Amino acid sequence: MSSRAVEAVITAAVGLAVVFGVRWAVGLAFARYERRLGLRDPAEAARRRTTFSFLRRVIVALVAVIALWSLLSLFPQTDQIVNAILASSALIALFVGLAFSTPLSNLGSGMLVAFAQPLRLGDRVTVGDHTGFVEELDLLYTTLVTDEARRVFIPNSQLTTTTIVNRTIRDPRRVVSAEFPLRLGAPVDEARETVLRAVATVEGLRHDEARVLVGDVKDGAVWLTTTVSAPLDADVIQLGSDLREAVLDALGEAGSLAA
Repeated sequence: MSSRAVEAVITAAVGLAVVFGVRWAVGLAFARYERRLGLRDPAEAARRRTTFSFLRRVIVALVAVIALWSLLSLFPQTDQIVNAILASSALIALFVGLAFSTPLSNLGSGMLVAFAQPLRLGDRVTVGDHTGFVEELDLLYTTLVTDEARRVFIPNSQLTTTTIVNRTIRDPRRVVSAEFPLRLGAPVDEARETVLRAVATVEGLRHDEARVLVGDVKDGAVWLTTTVSAPLDADVIQLGSDLREAVLDALGEAGSLAA
């Protein structure tokens, strides 16, 4: 093996060690700062977690590019290419132009989102037709986990050009609602109490925040709308099913259900 090849192997090994070392050190520093910040201001720590996660990826990517650049500079053929790239103002201008289109626009958009924070890691958001929890903000994509446990990968560039509905920042709760037909002539107050007692039997709901309102009067029935909140990480599909089952059984036993 030639001396140049040995030098290349050593450079590659050192480069990999530096990349992993920087990744570990930056992650450790951010984690310690986040813990200290969380003791003072948990809300601020939640915001910074998203920014730190994205910045760590950017820093590691830059270090990896520098390591690769150093490796390519060892060989005359690739060194000429590297020098040509550095000397080519036209190519640099091309890269600047690409920063405002795909795929590099995803990197720039991700940085904007990380600092502006219309969404944060762990937030429940709606982007376009997709609703879920923000699992990861990567260099190119943001990952949402839906209620069906599907992962949706959204290009970061879309986050700066579309409407984002954040359901967490101001009110970290989820809402479970259902409608029930009450027969005409049945006492509404008694039916409301029956519904509230049934809601109290469903685990996972915030029973003290339950509301029962009179909705439409149609199809020979008075429709009661029941709304109750649940924790952010609740399985609202299962809770909705449990809520309907409990209330229907209770209203049926009370003889209040419409035929």
